[in-house]
Amino acid sequence: MKVKRSIIVDTDYFNIGDKIQVDHYTATCQRVLLTGSIFLMDQYLDTAYAMNAKDTNIGGYEKSDLRKALKKKEVLDIFKDIRDYMIPLSNGDLVRIPFAEEMFGDRIPEWCEPDNHKQWSLMRSKLNRQASRLEDYEWGWLQNKSKMNESNFFSISCDGNINWCDASNVIGVRLVFKIDPRKLEEK
Repeated sequence: MKVKRSIIVDTDYFNIGDKIQVDHYTATCQRVLLTGSIFLMDQYLDTAYAMNAKDTNIGGYEKSDLRKALKKKEVLDIFKDIRDYMIPLSNGDLVRIPFAEEMFGDRIPEWCEPDNHKQWSLMRSKLNRQASRLEDYEWGWLQNKSKMNESNFFSISCDGNINWCDASNVIGVRLVFKIDPRKLEEK
């Protein structure tokens, strides 16, 4: 018989696979960089969102209604207990959604806008790409837009595969954020 055992340790650094509590969610460390550790929530937010009110991908995620919603107080309040440790991501936001290549590597379809990210090692397993809000796996947004259809963004289907959705579809949102280990050391 094989037994897996978790050990709780106080530490000032993260390893890939480490889990932290964020409000009533859990998040797993996906990547460790010199500038901080990248985490992905294990669950979708309690509220599902559309990427845009209208079926358009013009402007991409950066100009989307979803990005605006993720900057609002009610979303950022989820991070109130760890806010002091968070640092802005490359686009200046504190939270974002994943890119297709972070989840699927170079196995994205040619009609999916590429993003030049490396696949997170934990996402090689389809089970780690799946998430839910309640009990059943659900669909969730990715930042990449379709190159063939101006109304679509890419998503993760409930079975952990890449797919696309109309921008006005209301589906799951799984947040990515970054923690600076130097701020942990200061505390």
